[in-house]
Amino acid sequence: MLRRSIYLRWLRRSMAVIVGVGTLIVLLAVAVQFIGAGAIGQERLRAEAERALTALAGFEVRTEMDALRLVLSDRSLVALEVSNLHLSRAGTGDSLIDADKLRFGFKLLPLLGGRIEIGSAEIVGARVQIGQLAAATSRGTEKAPWNHTVAPDALRQEVFDGLRTAYALSARTGTRFITLRDVAFVPDDEAKDPVRFDLRASLAPAGKLEFSGSATVGTRVVSLSGQALRPVKDGPIKAFSTEIGLQQGGVLGVLKPAEAELSGETSLIGALSVALTGAETQIGVGQLALDMRFEDAAVDLGEDGVLSATGRIEASIDSGADVIAIRQADLSVGRSVFSFVGAVAQQDDAEGYRFDLTSREASVAPQDSPEAQVPFGARIEGRIEPDAGRIVADAIRIVTASGQISASAAVTLEAGKSPGLSLAVYASGLPTSEVKQFWPWFAAPGARNWVLSNLFGGRVEEGNLRLRVPPGRLGDGNPLNNEEVSGEFSVASARFDVAGRIPPVRDAEGTIRFQGADVDISIGSGTIYMPSGRSVAAHDGTLTIRDAHIRPRIGKLEIDLKGEAPGVVELASYEPIDVSDVIDLAPDDVSGQVTGHVSADIPLSDGIPRDMLRWRVALDYDDLTINKPIDGQAVANAKGRVLIEPERAEISATANLNGIPAKMQVVEPLGGSDEPRVRDIVMTFDDKARRRLLPGLDDILAGPTEVSYAVLEGGRKKISVKLDGATLALPWLNWSKGRGIPATASFILDEEEDGTTLRDFVLKGATFGVQGLLTLRKGALASARFENARLNRGDDFSATIERAANGYAISVRGAALDARSVIKRYLDTSKVAGGAGEGGDATAITLDARLARLSGFDGETLRDVTLRYADDGRNAGTLEAKATTRNGGSLTLSRGKGGIDARSSDAGAVMRFIDFYPNMEGGQMRVALQEDRSGALTGTIAAQEFFVVNEPRLRSLVAAGETEGEAGTVDAMRVHFERGFANIRKGMGSLELRDGVLRGPLIGTTFQGTLFDAKDNISITGTFMPLYGLNRIFGEIPLFGGILGNGRDRGLIGITYRLFGKLERPELEVNPISAIAPGIFRQIFEFR
Repeated sequence: MLRRSIYLRWLRRSMAVIVGVGTLIVLLAVAVQFIGAGAIGQERLRAEAERALTALAGFEVRTEMDALRLVLSDRSLVALEVSNLHLSRAGTGDSLIDADKLRFGFKLLPLLGGRIEIGSAEIVGARVQIGQLAAATSRGTEKAPWNHTVAPDALRQEVFDGLRTAYALSARTGTRFITLRDVAFVPDDEAKDPVRFDLRASLAPAGKLEFSGSATVGTRVVSLSGQALRPVKDGPIKAFSTEIGLQQGGVLGVLKPAEAELSGETSLIGALSVALTGAETQIGVGQLALDMRFEDAAVDLGEDGVLSATGRIEASIDSGADVIAIRQADLSVGRSVFSFVGAVAQQDDAEGYRFDLTSREASVAPQDSPEAQVPFGARIEGRIEPDAGRIVADAIRIVTASGQISASAAVTLEAGKSPGLSLAVYASGLPTSEVKQFWPWFAAPGARNWVLSNLFGGRVEEGNLRLRVPPGRLGDGNPLNNEEVSGEFSVASARFDVAGRIPPVRDAEGTIRFQGADVDISIGSGTIYMPSGRSVAAHDGTLTIRDAHIRPRIGKLEIDLKGEAPGVVELASYEPIDVSDVIDLAPDDVSGQVTGHVSADIPLSDGIPRDMLRWRVALDYDDLTINKPIDGQAVANAKGRVLIEPERAEISATANLNGIPAKMQVVEPLGGSDEPRVRDIVMTFDDKARRRLLPGLDDILAGPTEVSYAVLEGGRKKISVKLDGATLALPWLNWSKGRGIPATASFILDEEEDGTTLRDFVLKGATFGVQGLLTLRKGALASARFENARLNRGDDFSATIERAANGYAISVRGAALDARSVIKRYLDTSKVAGGAGEGGDATAITLDARLARLSGFDGETLRDVTLRYADDGRNAGTLEAKATTRNGGSLTLSRGKGGIDARSSDAGAVMRFIDFYPNMEGGQMRVALQEDRSGALTGTIAAQEFFVVNEPRLRSLVAAGETEGEAGTVDAMRVHFERGFANIRKGMGSLELRDGVLRGPLIGTTFQGTLFDAKDNISITGTFMPLYGLNRIFGEIPLFGGILGNGRDRGLIGITYRLFGKLERPELEVNPISAIAPGIFRQIFEFR
């Protein structure tokens, strides 16, 4: 009860005090509201206001103000409000501050005692002449700190002295709270964009100074906050920190405001934060540190894209060091990364600053460059001249893994203008790719863009770039002129991309020169390589680009060419020249030597109509042959000139037409022009030409022929052809008659609208002969029927050929046919190595053959042969075949999309028949192959109960495995094998063997490797095991068999060997030492 009564008594007393104080405050507020300033007196209040302003300014000031009044304040309850204040410096009259309102908050307790003491100050809607104010507060004739060079240590001292000034101001005026609302700071009366502050500052009795608020520049708002701590009056500043922040999306104008508004070019600085921290250990001794960060700063470069950057700078000033130490300066621009350290110090003459920055970990990779990132190190030495507004880098040295670049630069700053820039760069002996990366985007962008897109590889033998741009020039909408930017780069072993689909000039030596917006590219020499592998030499070429900033952008190309005719024809078929619709010739249609000159307009920007482009191709040719008929004429050994322009093509030449010497003068109008068409052809002989008389026989007939003909009734012609000097071929049967072999052909030629028929066709030769009928359609063989056909001695068959889609359907019936040429075409490893469709014709073939006897190699024949084959000319065909060997063995063979399956009960005869391996006798064999997704055939080959006879390499292996006492134990002339097996993989042009084994009662061998590759090489390694029946027992011993038998070899004793070289004549290499290494230890001596 006692405690409760005491508690209630204290509660009543507290409530009485609170009510009393509240009542007093209310009464005071009412008094201020109704009595106003009149009770105190306007003059006294004006005097107090002037005294307070003088105390705040720190010097004598003159004031002009409207009437004063007392108002309520959130800080000190009662405040003196001054309206329309004009503050100027006493004596000079220089304007310092113009404010809409100024409030001084009175301390409550002194005010109750009749004294006026200011506890807070608030200025609203003011304009502060910061230049005049700084001059008024400067000591003597000294300039404001930002208008002259200040030593770094003095700059640090200025910061801490400024804080001490703030503490002294509070102590002098008694003011602990200062508020700025919409206060604009301007350097002079002409400034258009003042900095406006909204700021609140307070000083606690414990010495802690705090402030927070924002600054507005135009439409950009920067947050401000900070604090300082001075625990002991007149003592050192123990802690100080200030943070300045700009939120994401803040904008800084690159140009002057009016220009920026018109051009729309701006720079988004992204998120920016600046932290300034420091501390003193004693007055005048301490450290000041700066940490500035920005993210996603984006500069709009117009048509060159947007440049984005992120960076961080850490710097500090230590007392006594007198330098600004750049501890970390990182910058990421697109894909480029820069990292510098260094120092900034006052120059000896105190007229500016010198700086020295180095970087060991930097890389450059412009966003619009296709080249790889280039790591580099750099050192930049220079000076800052505040009075002149210049930053000068006297020496810039950039070092890469390949060399170095030297440069110097200067930036000149003038208020309200874009920066002026001077730059001089020199490079030599550097890869072109590195020089491209270091080319600034603002220096000759037309030349730079061309180089980035069209110059690759090689080295810059020597190069320089000069830039001299005055302030206000960059970004004014006009390109730099010849006096402002220029440069020259000499390159070697480089690749020049010309234009359109024209292949680039490689291994080129040339020069890129530019002045202002004009670019001149010269190519001294180089080679143009076509996708087909053909090449054309290029020299004395120029590409001229004038006013590269103007669209449509068109370059003028002049270049000399020299090379083989196929290469020149292919080159002329590429856009933007593309004469393929003018000259209906493919590169393979021509041969010979050509020199020429090309003049062409080259489109360098999109959307340029082709009819705007002019071009002219002049070609001089010698020994030119056109492999396809031109107006029914075959052109060969031509010498002359062709001139092609968009409206006309003119040809003047001497040539052989259909083998007949002739002179030609031809003019062909192009593109619907009204140019008269001219065909002046003078032939020196009137002999008939094969192409005119027999169109469509190019696939089966080539070479000189003697042709005679007689005109029959109805306009038909009887043709007799002597073929002694010609080549006659049936490519699908791999049969041909070579030059020099006597032969004749005769037929009656019927020419009709839908084709040509060769009736009563008779071909005779010493060992061959054909009779039948041929039909030609659209210049190609359409059908043929041959009776009593004989291509080799002993042949007796008939055949029909019908054109089907893109190939031929062939049917063969007869008693005998020599198939060696067919076997050589379709089974020869050299053909397999080339791959289907490479180097051969792409004619599709379907073959249906039934023959009583089919002759092969080594005197072997097959009986009762049935064969069906289909081939599209590009991929492996399908095959179904059955036959009986001479000894009565069976052979079946099938191939489809799934793979190959072949079986024979007389494997040796089949091997000899196809000329694959002549030393095998008898045996049963099966080949099973499957096609995988890559097109390769994989599977197994297995054989049983066969003999290998008279094999010299086997004799060498047997001899290597015999000791002196065992000589003659094995008859190497005829060796019996019980089983042979291997996993095989047949790829494009190769045959690989794995896990191969041959086992017999006397000897055995394991093998693996490549039987043949694309170059017809063999590489087989293996282990030969003598006395295999006894030797293999060691491999069967439990537990120890794997060691004694060497795993897969399953033999205690073995000799490692290697077959290598060309498949036709391989070399055998034997390692005799391996014979003394039993079992698993033999792996040491295996060939790898």
